[in-house]
Amino acid sequence: MATVRAETFDVETFAKAVALFDSNNAGEAENAFRKAILMCARKGLRFCEAAGMAFGQGDGGEVADLQDQLQRQEAEHANQLSEAAAEIERLRAELAGGTPEGEHVIDLPGRLRRAWRFPQFRLLVLTLMIEAASAAHHHDTLAGLIGFVCLFLFAAWSVAQFRRRGLGQMFMKWVVYCAVLMLGGLLLDSMETDNRPVAFLGVLAVALVLTLSKFSQWLCERVRVHFWESHPVHTVRGWF
Repeated sequence: MATVRAETFDVETFAKAVALFDSNNAGEAENAFRKAILMCARKGLRFCEAAGMAFGQGDGGEVADLQDQLQRQEAEHANQLSEAAAEIERLRAELAGGTPEGEHVIDLPGRLRRAWRFPQFRLLVLTLMIEAASAAHHHDTLAGLIGFVCLFLFAAWSVAQFRRRGLGQMFMKWVVYCAVLMLGGLLLDSMETDNRPVAFLGVLAVALVLTLSKFSQWLCERVRVHFWESHPVHTVRGWF
């Protein structure tokens, strides 16, 4: 019923009126509120229905996307809180157990297992293995073995990144990391052979820093705003 009544509803004018609700001018805000209510009354719409059409594209798609994003962030923070709580309990248990005077026990395997859960640590290990593969390029067998390890680490990093941040952030980090490596490879081709190992180490460092920084997150937000939330993509998504 709301869809039929909304066919002639001026969504753009309604959205502009709602945008003036928080105006510093009390009279302007009051007039905007009255105008929005009258527009809803003329078309037989409730205010929530009109707001859904103006800000939710009429099908709740944007609202659903925001809900999914909030749920992912909630799950992410819940995992971080549970991991922090587990670490606190482990440290308390170590302190309660006590150790001989002057002696400190370092649970290196346990620390590595806990660090392995983080995508940042997996990316660091992947970068180190790529450097090892580059250093062993004269030995075909060893380089091939390290190459298979790099593929496994890339898959493991991708899985951890997907679980933490979702598909969009995983894809953007792929783009940043691989793009820096490819650009670095093009620059290395024009350099002298003796300088390439050191230069490649610098390329790996730049790729690691950019991927771990907020740059990929910023890039993902720009793509989401200018592409994923665009009207043509909303139309295509509405087909499904």
